[in-house]
Amino acid sequence: MDEFRRLVEIMACLRANGGCEWDRAQTHETLRQYLVEETYEVIDAIRGGNPDSLCEELGDLLLQILFHAQIASENGQFDITDVITSISEKMVRRHPHVFGDATADTPDAVSRQWDHIKKTVENRSNESIIGGIPKEFPSLLRAAKMSKKAARAGFDWQRTEQVLRKVEEELSELKDAMAEGDPAHTEHELGDVLFSLVNLARFLGLNAEVAMVSVNERFERRFREMEKIAAETGCSIENADMPTLDRLWETAKKSTP
Repeated sequence: MDEFRRLVEIMACLRANGGCEWDRAQTHETLRQYLVEETYEVIDAIRGGNPDSLCEELGDLLLQILFHAQIASENGQFDITDVITSISEKMVRRHPHVFGDATADTPDAVSRQWDHIKKTVENRSNESIIGGIPKEFPSLLRAAKMSKKAARAGFDWQRTEQVLRKVEEELSELKDAMAEGDPAHTEHELGDVLFSLVNLARFLGLNAEVAMVSVNERFERRFREMEKIAAETGCSIENADMPTLDRLWETAKKSTP
């Protein structure tokens, strides 16, 4: 706790007269990008499986939280103690099966209880069932969150085959839109295809955002390997024909997971 208080004092010093001019110039708005960047760096550290890296990146993320709390404190709004008190009270309130007499012995039961507390105890009954999802979430993640909330309300399929039929239906409509040659309609139908695939992922117990991160990394590894193979054989990817590129790609796939 002494180290935490020391970090709070360091942030206050950086923002004070005679502190760091860059830190003093920041606002909630200017810091938004750094909060997002630090969050993604934490995620990269988790994926990398390096505890030391994760420790460092969590510290960077914590600094961003303290930064916002310090700015709010200077504005007479709240401070880091208020932030900690608020989340502590929320965690106790939303876990009556741990801190009270309620029962919730499965993850699904906990989620239902969580939603019930938000609507009743926290007086959010007028909020949409799919409300409370930040608009700045990555699109696939936001789609997954919305569809999951809708599913909890009973707006969902019963079998995987039904979801697959929906995907096929949306693909058919995309093909029709492409045949029409209307870019706006095609974009609309492409969005429907992506949304249906997000629902399929959720129905299979998978995360579409994680799947996309994985495939992006896989494509990057294989393309870099393809470039390496091309260079070793004296081939220029930029000038190669499609059959040559296909052969390079298949070779790269065999040697790169």
